[in-house]
Amino acid sequence: MTIEVAAVVAYPPQGAPNWRYEPVKLRTVKDHEVQIRMVSTGICHSDIYESNIPDRTAGIPYPWIFGHEGAGYVEAIGDGVTHVNIGDPVLLSYDYCHNCDICRSGQPAYCLEWRGRNRAGETGLFETKDGRDAGGKFFGQSSFASTSLVQKTSVINVKDLVHSDEELKLLAPLGCGLMTGVGAVLNSAKVQPYDIVMVTGIGAVGLGAIAAAKVLGCKEIVAVDRVATRLDVAKEFGATKVLNTCSSATSLVEDVRKLVNNQRISSVIETTGVPGVIASALSAMGWHSKLIQIGIPPPGAELNIDFQEFFAANKVIECHCLGDEAPKTLIPKMLAWWRDGKLPVEKIVKFYPAKDALEAAHEMERGTAIKPVLIW
Repeated sequence: MTIEVAAVVAYPPQGAPNWRYEPVKLRTVKDHEVQIRMVSTGICHSDIYESNIPDRTAGIPYPWIFGHEGAGYVEAIGDGVTHVNIGDPVLLSYDYCHNCDICRSGQPAYCLEWRGRNRAGETGLFETKDGRDAGGKFFGQSSFASTSLVQKTSVINVKDLVHSDEELKLLAPLGCGLMTGVGAVLNSAKVQPYDIVMVTGIGAVGLGAIAAAKVLGCKEIVAVDRVATRLDVAKEFGATKVLNTCSSATSLVEDVRKLVNNQRISSVIETTGVPGVIASALSAMGWHSKLIQIGIPPPGAELNIDFQEFFAANKVIECHCLGDEAPKTLIPKMLAWWRDGKLPVEKIVKFYPAKDALEAAHEMERGTAIKPVLIW
């Protein structure tokens, strides 16, 4: 038995994501799955990145249904699901196994089965209007469908935390980008009030990092970007100083050191993935400092460092993914911050009808929308 739902379906790219808003068929719920009626889903750079891969023959080929910042209501429950009931409001995040050593250590974002569960996807969930199987369970959820079958681990029950449809629609982005930035500061950098934190790249991830640094009371929070309007938003999230790299005639290293009066920068949250920015951030860091690398550099990118200087200054580079904490505990913390006015999600969200997904993605890439959210 199947039901017909609307979806943003990704087909082979044509120099850019090739998304089509169209009806698809969805099978019925199975064990360990939850059927979710989506009310909204954030668009993340990962959705665009995955949609731009020209040849997916190594895994499930196109068509695909992406989306991994979903919010909605439980419509049906498979056997083995005990933490939600029909009608509960939920936020969605990634899937993990619970059983490997890393999951048991409390860091499920690095689950040994993560790639298979979140990027490889699953067949047999969706069928396109011309009868083709479409890849699903992206990040355990494929929230670019108006109704989807979601792996139970990806479902966070927020029935006691969210009080209306409007709140639920707004908070969809907590499941990936904002969570990644918040967790980078909270769990990986573990900053202290005496620390100076620098954040390079002011998208949703960078803004989450800035908000967390403010909550933790860091004495200086430096936001670095090349778009003035994003730096204005960074101030609203808690940045104490901003650096526009487009309006400077000197180097990033010189500019940042001048901004902080040559004080020690103890943590850098790097979200751009631009090799030159990464190298500059490493140079600007102080003694016994840590760079948390979140942005993904382009294929083949290399980083050259003076290892003697790097070693002598006791610097650290640490790659970071998805908040370094289980979503079921991190998302409620973020919700509490939002309700207290410490994580102003409403300042960065721009809503679009789901049928306008491509326009929303283009605006995100142009920098005119920080966090597009599709409404179903």
